[in-house]
Amino acid sequence: MKYFEKYDRIDTAFYREKQVQGWSRAKKAALIEGRFSDLPDLSIAYRDLKDLDK
Repeated sequence: MKYFEKYDRIDTAFYREKQVQGWSRAKKAALIEGRFSDLPDLSIAYRDLKDLDK
């Protein structure tokens, strides 16, 4: 195990697990590697990238 978060409630932990499972491979890698400043840029949806080119 390379990364973990601790929660007092199982429902909160379950919600967080499902949230992270939906992330891209690159975003999960940034989390595991501790590159927290990269997370906002990796959060941009693919469909929104076309708007950044303008």
